[in-house]
Amino acid sequence: MLANTPERYGALSRALHWISALIVFALFGVGLYMTELDKQDPLRQQLFFYHMSTGVLLFMLTVVRVLWLKVSPPPPLPGGLAGWERMLTLVVKSLMYLLLLAIPLAGYMIAATAGKPVPFYGLFEIPPVVGESEGLQELFEEVHEVLAWLLILLAVLHIAGALKHRWFDMNEEVDVLRRMT
Repeated sequence: MLANTPERYGALSRALHWISALIVFALFGVGLYMTELDKQDPLRQQLFFYHMSTGVLLFMLTVVRVLWLKVSPPPPLPGGLAGWERMLTLVVKSLMYLLLLAIPLAGYMIAATAGKPVPFYGLFEIPPVVGESEGLQELFEEVHEVLAWLLILLAVLHIAGALKHRWFDMNEEVDVLRRMT
């Protein structure tokens, strides 16, 4: 079933979730690797191209995810969760969605303040909407990096929570991972 139900996420939500997760970890790993390469290394330039293109893809997928959740609301949180777990879940998920939008925007601003368009796999480019500014470029580089680390931290917390409910709570009702697999 494509749509979400009160018991589980639908096929579209599950696909968007897992594709986004793979993209986030790939972008993070590539980002760490490419920034350590010499600035003149052709591999660095190629990785930047794919990193930026895939960042645009992640932004678009996140917009689709948010819109889809308005059309097909997610299943409610299990009743067996403690109040603090419910609150933590809502905060973590909300922050993750915010970061999935903010990180690509910060990445776009890095390129824009360098006077460069952002490519999308050679199909089109997003032109810069602001003027060049080395100071702003450095600021957005820092913002992009800090937000990426925060997203990874939240993703690890998200994964740990799902695994806790599956393997340690011993309560099928709160096994939220089952709803997303």
